[in-house]
Amino acid sequence: MSTVSHLSQIVQHLLHDYPRQIEREVGFVQRNTVQLDGSRFVRSLVLGWMHEPQASYSQLTAVANSLGTPVSPQALEQRFTPAAVRLLKAVFQEASLAALTASCEQEVPELLGRFAGVYLQDGSVISLPEALAATYPSTRTSRKPTGNSSLRVQVRWEFSRGGVDGIWLQAGRDAEGKGVAQKLDLPRGSLFVGDIGYQSAIEMKQRGKASCYWLTPARANTVLFDERGVRFDLVSFLQARGQAGWVDAQVQVGVKERLSCRLVAFQQEGQTGKKRRHYAPKSRKGVQRCRPGQTKYQKGQKEKTRQKVIKSSPARQRLGKWIVLLTNLPQEKATREEVRVLMRVRWQEELLWKLWKQYGKLDTWRSEKAERIETEIYAKLIAVLIEHWLTIVGCWHNPKRSVRKAQQVCQWMSNGLSLALQGKMDLEELIEEILKPMQKGCRVDARRKKPSTYQYIARRSLSSS
Repeated sequence: MSTVSHLSQIVQHLLHDYPRQIEREVGFVQRNTVQLDGSRFVRSLVLGWMHEPQASYSQLTAVANSLGTPVSPQALEQRFTPAAVRLLKAVFQEASLAALTASCEQEVPELLGRFAGVYLQDGSVISLPEALAATYPSTRTSRKPTGNSSLRVQVRWEFSRGGVDGIWLQAGRDAEGKGVAQKLDLPRGSLFVGDIGYQSAIEMKQRGKASCYWLTPARANTVLFDERGVRFDLVSFLQARGQAGWVDAQVQVGVKERLSCRLVAFQQEGQTGKKRRHYAPKSRKGVQRCRPGQTKYQKGQKEKTRQKVIKSSPARQRLGKWIVLLTNLPQEKATREEVRVLMRVRWQEELLWKLWKQYGKLDTWRSEKAERIETEIYAKLIAVLIEHWLTIVGCWHNPKRSVRKAQQVCQWMSNGLSLALQGKMDLEELIEEILKPMQKGCRVDARRKKPSTYQYIARRSLSSS
């Protein structure tokens, strides 16, 4: 079966067949004659928000009408009930089980091809209204007063062939390293790249015993022992070994349970960053963007920003420009420059979140109704998953691919998907038409001053030469 055929079957199952199977089980449909059944409701929301991530009820109604379901905006609003939440949640859970990767015949860059997959994992927290605190409780702190409800979304991504290994949802107050994702095994010979929050010393040892590689930044307060068993903190170790501007040494980290690993450190160019400044919105993400006293969202309204200062810890400040990495990769598997490049690949996970949140508006909605907000989050997660699958099939074979441009193609062509799922067009042929502009134009041009990640992967070094 071709990848296009497989993708068309997945989309058909998620947006048409599966909602019909469960619509009565979740309580969304209770009568024999109903115009807006589970299948049309799911398609209206997923494809409507795929086309316009900030679509209003009127715009969503237009999508429903194109599916042959005459419904008013008021009637659509009334369908956002607990049953709608259960319906979209079930469809999302079904979508998260679907596995789709690029073709095995696809050529992978040599650096990434050394491993049986390069797995990236990270999470993001979405602030929710107080009404959802019972379902997704949060932790209120003095440093981060995000409210009493938040949702943590975690994604594991196999970067070599693009496949999303899973999306997991958990309450915002739960630790990121204690999700379901941590219990899943990785293939032998694969590389896991993630923050230290996803890799405890015990998990690092377990991955090493399972013949898996791992790579993570070191904590600023890490205690380590050199080959002679002499104890150091990171600052003193780097002062003793880092006269050349880099360190590549075998060490043992930890006090109670020592972990033998490789330490790779280098000095980063630019400012040390004792205080990092960036502009943050005054209102929390996900909250309706309105001025005080207004009740309606105004299109094009700009949000006022304020300067937010994030202070680094004293231990981090003492490290200065040093970036310290820990890994079990042997030198014959990756040089220190290649280790730096592999760690930089993790930045692609941040760009994925930017794609889903800034452009897909995963954390933004135009309502204060709890059921509407929860339903919208599930629908948008399904939408970004479908966009990602189309990107994998369309342009993942090209190292110069631009996932943002591919997302724009999906958004432009989403109306065609609604017609194909209604039976007015052939779904497989339509998907092939969507993939054509991806294969030709969705790419990033090479840059001299600020090279792209694919350029670093190709030359296996972060140096300018």
